[in-house]
Amino acid sequence: MTQDAVKPHVCPWWLGYFLISPVRRLFNDPSRILRPFVRENMTVLEIGPGMGYFSLPLAQYVGGQGRVVCVDIQEKMLKRLRARARKAGVLERIITVCATGDSLCIGAYEGKADFALAFAVVHEVPDQEALFRQIHSALKTGALLLVAEPQGHVTPEQFQKTLDIAQHTGLSVERRLDISKNLSALLKK
Repeated sequence: MTQDAVKPHVCPWWLGYFLISPVRRLFNDPSRILRPFVRENMTVLEIGPGMGYFSLPLAQYVGGQGRVVCVDIQEKMLKRLRARARKAGVLERIITVCATGDSLCIGAYEGKADFALAFAVVHEVPDQEALFRQIHSALKTGALLLVAEPQGHVTPEQFQKTLDIAQHTGLSVERRLDISKNLSALLKK
């Protein structure tokens, strides 16, 4: 069976504890990955934040007037993210949205996001075109979307197909990025 034939799956909520490990900074340092794109007062859309590995640093980068809209299909992940954000003192900067199987439920954010992040999540979504259409709708004109997919789960051919789908929805590929252990690109609305 090829990887294309494998049904997408959702990362189990309990695996989120491994994904927030401080050891991860050795190869996925949030500052190195996100700081070039995120500034104070921005509204950032994060798809599939899990327990907030990138969300908490994003909340620091956007400052007191910025917001990070974290969208996940698993309420258990969002609950843990909120607890971690409260402990870190950035809960007021984070908005959590529980998505459904066919909607990100982000209609209230149409045209409001300055930047979006989809890190290791697109391969888990059965309808990538619908995903990218909803992200496109939430982005301001000229806003950027960083897409990164884990090399162990996604082949270069599958990643190219993902980028083709994104382009079909109106996003353009600005450039490929070099993020350790990931296939990644920066897209623009």
